[in-house]
Amino acid sequence: MATVAVTVPAAMALGAAKDAMAAPKAEAPKAAPAPAKPAAKSLLVVRKNCTGCNSCVYACSLHHEGRVQPSMSRIHVRRVKGIVDVPMICRHCADAPCVEACPTTPKKAIYKDKESNVIKFHDEKLCLGIKCNKCVEACPPQYLRINVKTGLPLFCDLCGGDPECVKACNRQARETGEVLRCDPRVGGVHRSYRDVT
Repeated sequence: MATVAVTVPAAMALGAAKDAMAAPKAEAPKAAPAPAKPAAKSLLVVRKNCTGCNSCVYACSLHHEGRVQPSMSRIHVRRVKGIVDVPMICRHCADAPCVEACPTTPKKAIYKDKESNVIKFHDEKLCLGIKCNKCVEACPPQYLRINVKTGLPLFCDLCGGDPECVKACNRQARETGEVLRCDPRVGGVHRSYRDVT
């Protein structure tokens, strides 16, 4: 029977290899968390890129109502002159004409929240809803619609700062270019711009 001579350096190398295999593996350093995306304070539209696919409409109603129901969406797409598709969104106007038009006193039914830049209800019970419609009539882009269940206006809440319509649009608009964009700036559309667009 042949014997294999093992030299001292070879034995040491074998021992080191066994120790390395037995030793617990060091964990890879964890990547630093990505910086938080700033919350959206308003939406911007690049109208020329809209194809009228309505993915924004479906995403909005699915997020708010739990099902696809375009009549309950806070965004809708209007076809102008049978040719051009235009997303109708809340412009989060700096002067909030919908709030100014609210006739309830001494407290208005709606107000503009300074932190989130969205229109909110002080109290839904104060709102006259479909009997009044003053906020709907005052909306410059004619975006506001009435909730078919409650008769109250449907205000865009920007999905808490991460709009679902923008995410859905970006998934669909890879070839045509972006249509909807989040804007982290507070203030919304100024009247001087709104009057010419």
